[in-house]
Amino acid sequence: MEARAELEALRAEIVACRACPRLVAWRERVAREKTRRFADQTYWGRPVPGFGDPAARILVLGLAPAAHGGNRTGRIFTGDRS
Repeated sequence: MEARAELEALRAEIVACRACPRLVAWRERVAREKTRRFADQTYWGRPVPGFGDPAARILVLGLAPAAHGGNRTGRIFTGDRS
């Protein structure tokens, strides 16, 4: 499978992941009970996949809930304290 196709398959798997019930409940609750400053926005509310060049030589990995950043926008390192 071509690298882009593999990454797209991985992206789809990540976005659909519900492996941790506690995390799923938290991110979905945050997406429903929005903070006031983003009350008018639609939240992503799903796991946030990565993006970029499949041939990149550097990987930046983020590990945080991203309540009103990635959970809101669907893109890593946005909002919150990013």
